[in-house]
Amino acid sequence: MIPVYAVLIVILLVFGAAIMSLEILSSNLMSPYFGGSVYIWGSIISSFMIHLSIGYVAGGYLCKKVSKLSPLMALLSIASLWVMFIPQMHPAVGEFLSDRITDVRYGSLAAMNVIFFVPITLMAMVSPYIIGILSIHKKASGLSAGVVLFISTLGSFVGTNATAFYLINLFPVSSIVGGIGAGCLAVSVVPLFLGLDRKLEKI
Repeated sequence: MIPVYAVLIVILLVFGAAIMSLEILSSNLMSPYFGGSVYIWGSIISSFMIHLSIGYVAGGYLCKKVSKLSPLMALLSIASLWVMFIPQMHPAVGEFLSDRITDVRYGSLAAMNVIFFVPITLMAMVSPYIIGILSIHKKASGLSAGVVLFISTLGSFVGTNATAFYLINLFPVSSIVGGIGAGCLAVSVVPLFLGLDRKLEKI
């Protein structure tokens, strides 16, 4: 059963890293249209908080309904594809909203929600969903939930620092965002072919 847990760990690490990487990069995506003031960071942080909150609730709810890992991976595939198209999407969204909403506070807030609501909400489902899966298949204790959250947070730590300290200085922002989407898509699709739901039932 070690491979099953290994895959779950990879999913937690990758999507934990992806969420925080996108949060860091979103400031660069917003700045050409709304500037780089504290208002932009207020929009970014508050938007991601709402997206994460909704994702946490949705992840726990969906897991109780379906009790399988494959629906989560399908949703994460959608989120990953969305992220891959953000480099093409964000200029049109930024221009459209900045022309129509003159107050940068509300314009940036609207843009953040249009661009990031779907992928971040879906990605935020990972931790509560996996905690629910472990609870269903192995009577997971509080320690198991704590380990899941630790792994996800570790991924977030790595994603934040790797993006802010290294990636953003080495590659164009659009390339980083596209790469995050492609990497997440690979991590989303592979488990669908490994039959993890059948293996989880044997735990």
